[in-house]
Amino acid sequence: MIYDDAPDLYDAHYLAYRDDVPFYTRLAADAGGPVLELGAGTGRVTEALARAGHHVVAVDASPAMLARAEERLAAAGVKDDVRLLEADMRDLDLGERFPLVVAPFNVLMHAYTLDDQDSTLSSVVRHLADGGTFAFDLYAPRFGPRGVVRVEPGLGASLAAARPGERHDVFLVQEVDEVAQLATTTYFHDATRGDGTVTRRVTVLRQRYYTRFEVERLCRAAGLRVSVHGGFDRSRYDERSPLMVCLARRDPAAASRAR
Repeated sequence: MIYDDAPDLYDAHYLAYRDDVPFYTRLAADAGGPVLELGAGTGRVTEALARAGHHVVAVDASPAMLARAEERLAAAGVKDDVRLLEADMRDLDLGERFPLVVAPFNVLMHAYTLDDQDSTLSSVVRHLADGGTFAFDLYAPRFGPRGVVRVEPGLGASLAAARPGERHDVFLVQEVDEVAQLATTTYFHDATRGDGTVTRRVTVLRQRYYTRFEVERLCRAAGLRVSVHGGFDRSRYDERSPLMVCLARRDPAAASRAR
């Protein structure tokens, strides 16, 4: 996965992205308890939750991403409010339950197979308190030009700002396998140093995308009652919605039947 070896690229890519923060911090305030975050990455949402006064158990499978998260949380002065754990969301078993479990920003798109998805949802249910909420968001499967080189000037500028004296250019090519429901984005990151030396880093992001009813069936099979919204404002999901923002609640009777 692209960001395992490139946490700096991840941070530069999503430096200004905050669309989801109010949604997840409000949910945490309503839940009134600790939050389990799956796929915490470099701690973008984790930091926001901790700054809002919530204790967070933040899980990610990438040591590089967690190291970056630790730096971020320490700089923000909220490190003591977060427990960072290197673990696989598919077989997580902490022996505790939470009123709120979150998987922000397309985390479930890294559950590539049916077994991955079933195992991840089983982990979620295992950690949800009765009546607890599992909140997650996914982008709706609508794609731009495929097989075409696209320039990402904003990403290049963000990287250059973090490394004065260097020029950074980022290009991408996206391919979509509609049978496997797999989107593959290849990033080409060219760094030009002051002496004119150019180095290229190539990284690949693979994401397994979902349809709306597939999400509903997946949650129902796990014993979760889910509502799918078209945005973080909980608007109705329709053909123009860029996102699927999902709220799934643990129904003890349904969860028992699902097992």
